[in-house]
Amino acid sequence: MTTEHEHTLNVWFAEILQGLGLDASPEVIYPGNRIDVEVRIGQPEVKVALEAEHGKSRAKQREAIKDADSRLKANLVDCSVAICYPANTTHDTLPNATLEWTVRAGIGVAENWQSGSIDQLVAVIRRLPDQLGEPDAVAKTLSDRLDNAVRSLSDSQMRMLAQALDLPGWVRRSGKVKASSAPSANWDRAAKRALLVVATAVMFHSRLDSHLPGLRPEYDNRIPGDDTPFTGDWPPAMAHDCVRDEAPIDAFYNAWDLILALDYKPIFETARAALRSCPPDHNFANAIEQTAEAALRTTQRIASLRHDLLGRIFHTVLDSARYDGSYYTSTAAATLLATLAIRPTMCEWKESDAVKSLRITDPACGTGTLLMAAAERIYDIAPQLRDDEETGRALIENVLSGYDVNLTATHMAATTLGLLSPTTRFQNMKIGRAFLGVDGAGDAYLGSLEFLDSQPRMMSWPNAAQPVSQIDSGDPMRSVDPADLVIMNPPFTRNSLRHDQFSGAQERKIKAREKSLFANKPVHLSSNGNAFLVLADYIRKAEGATVAAVLPLVTATNASALDMRRFLARDYHIEYIVTSHDPERINFSENTNIGEILIICRHWNPNRGQKPPTQIVNLTHNPAMPADAIAIATDIMIGRVESQGRGTLHVVSRQEIQEGDWGAVQFLSSYLRRRFVMLSHGKLLPVKPLREIADIGPDGRGLRGAFNRSPVPGTDGMTALWDHKTDFTQSMSASPDTHVVPKSGKEESAKRLWEQRGTMLLPTRIFLPTVRVVSVRLNSPGIGSAWVPCKPRVSEHEKRIEIEKALCVYLNSSIGVLAVLGDRSNRKPTYPNISIDDMHKLFVPDFDTLGDEAINVLASAYDEHAEKVLLPLPQMDDCDVRRALDAALSAALSIDPEDVATIRRQLAAEPSVTGNRYRALV
Repeated sequence: MTTEHEHTLNVWFAEILQGLGLDASPEVIYPGNRIDVEVRIGQPEVKVALEAEHGKSRAKQREAIKDADSRLKANLVDCSVAICYPANTTHDTLPNATLEWTVRAGIGVAENWQSGSIDQLVAVIRRLPDQLGEPDAVAKTLSDRLDNAVRSLSDSQMRMLAQALDLPGWVRRSGKVKASSAPSANWDRAAKRALLVVATAVMFHSRLDSHLPGLRPEYDNRIPGDDTPFTGDWPPAMAHDCVRDEAPIDAFYNAWDLILALDYKPIFETARAALRSCPPDHNFANAIEQTAEAALRTTQRIASLRHDLLGRIFHTVLDSARYDGSYYTSTAAATLLATLAIRPTMCEWKESDAVKSLRITDPACGTGTLLMAAAERIYDIAPQLRDDEETGRALIENVLSGYDVNLTATHMAATTLGLLSPTTRFQNMKIGRAFLGVDGAGDAYLGSLEFLDSQPRMMSWPNAAQPVSQIDSGDPMRSVDPADLVIMNPPFTRNSLRHDQFSGAQERKIKAREKSLFANKPVHLSSNGNAFLVLADYIRKAEGATVAAVLPLVTATNASALDMRRFLARDYHIEYIVTSHDPERINFSENTNIGEILIICRHWNPNRGQKPPTQIVNLTHNPAMPADAIAIATDIMIGRVESQGRGTLHVVSRQEIQEGDWGAVQFLSSYLRRRFVMLSHGKLLPVKPLREIADIGPDGRGLRGAFNRSPVPGTDGMTALWDHKTDFTQSMSASPDTHVVPKSGKEESAKRLWEQRGTMLLPTRIFLPTVRVVSVRLNSPGIGSAWVPCKPRVSEHEKRIEIEKALCVYLNSSIGVLAVLGDRSNRKPTYPNISIDDMHKLFVPDFDTLGDEAINVLASAYDEHAEKVLLPLPQMDDCDVRRALDAALSAALSIDPEDVATIRRQLAAEPSVTGNRYRALV
């Protein structure tokens, strides 16, 4: 094809982009440069160069990248995209062509070629501003400046500022930090959160400045009713003028008072309460001035106040997760979840009335990241609505609703949603703060979870006249519309930490309320998160509604969540479960290190027949940017995750899902998953659960309560293998690492526990990248803290010893490791806990079926290799001892040696085992 034809393609391409709502211009000429297609996005404006080549060869890719990078180097654009058209593209084939592209956000960045339709590329282009501005650096800078502002405050000012917004301080109790409203508490963290409220109001004020002159209110929204004419001066002072004023607190207070005559109560009423929280002395004025200046610098450093950047800022500054479980969803994960959840078939997107009739609810909305992602997904599907002011207003007033117990978070959510349409009236915004706590009458309330009973108690926005939030019985948020989509990242906090911000008496009342509210529901009270899944089911529409959630990985693996898995699978088609097998980012939330999943559930009418199977997608790389998340979601939906090298797909039957078997999340390798299923069904070898052949226990918790470690022997000569240190325990034959003596007053319980000692031990927790053995034998019976005795139920001593040796060889073989990892409690994939319940169900050889010969072969292998050092699991394919154990197992149990070798190789490559991102085998 000629160069002239390539130019023509660019013109056609720009016309298509224009039809999809982008401001696109072809063949833009600059001195010494020409941009194939220039796209301008957002306000402030971001310029993007699209540099295209005709053809998809490697040479064409290099040429497109060279051109794209040159536009960046010349500082003509903020971002560029290298694109390849298919060979032989024509005017007629271009609209439906599959393009290839890679985003060039900086010179020398790694290539990451994607492929897809023009619609998919448009969605990526719209997200490109999200990748600019170094959001993490911007967030850290603002966080540091807020810290400086807080340091200029006295302790009493910190307390007054925090209490004006109903934020708790912090105290240290029993070695852990707890929230408290006591006068003796530390208030610096809470004061920082309050200043963040001021900062976001300043940022939003700055965003409004260009609109305000044309928005003079007809009626005064500050006065109850809607028929009092507005008579004040207009427009309000601009944000940059307020910060330069001799009295910035008064300047902002008065400007925001005028803005409130127009609207925006959720944003500016709360911020005004913060401004009036303290007497305006030099220190307080300095803190507010620093905060405002930092906010304005933030708006200058980023291309626009987009929800992803605000989310990074909010999540960096907010730190409440330690007591309320509020780990905020990353913007990339929110994009991935919303893209999978909101289908192009959900409604007639060309009809604005159909879009306005949608109802999308987040009952634990935090800062609004998921609601904003849902809105962005709607605009991606229906780009013609993006500039429709009426649709923007409908999204805020009708479509999107959110609840949270955290005032700062709901303030941020209101700000975030306001970015959809800054000129929209906020009076009907459906963001509400539901009361969590104990009221003056001594009654406990659980925030939006109260919908399960009747109605939540709603809190009013703080204001300068009445700073501390009051329960507002007349708030319109007391009702909730049945939802087409419930999208959420519910708080998951273990029972020992939950509600630590309350006094002991209040905490007991709240947990009593939980017990009452969750009675007869599939909610395990060891954590509160599953309750929100029940709530989601309660508030969704009956037919075709969707529940989309970020959940801990243990929801898919742990016995405590089995009832919840079955509950969801009963009435829903579990369409997708997405996990991250990226050790660098196993989570989808910010500031947490536990594994998580994304789950998409569609309500299923039994009249439609049997449910389809579930797709469990295990990602090799967890996307960090929304644009990457869109590409991954697209590949998931069209079934090319594996062909694009993004991960593996497990298609799990309806029956398995309904039985609660979601174990396909455990392995990236499909081969390992299939082999584990075969093992569990006795198709690799005859097996039994370990509980059927052995007594297991006691666990370390009881031992730690009854024994002390001692460097010298006690009178009873008790010993233990206390720790699991891989520099000490490296072979199947192990030695005690400590003496133990009963604690004073615990002699009887210590005696009972010592009677359960054994020579074979199993670990309670293993760090997979360094662990060498998953079972050991001591030369004399003992106990452990990180180890649990396992005693085969055989009366004959010699036979019991032979079975112990055989089990030890099996568990340290590749198939034994497969058995342990295939059903682990997967809070953190590289560092699984192995509870006694897990040990009970561990699949081991059925020696009654296999016979004494199999026991003897394995026991002999133990005798030969017991003292030899095993290499860590990531090196298991290079470990001569592991290979010898596998050979013995193959011989004793008649298993194909090649199959065992493949299991060994693939285990050694699993990201959870290596602790590194997956690298394809060469």
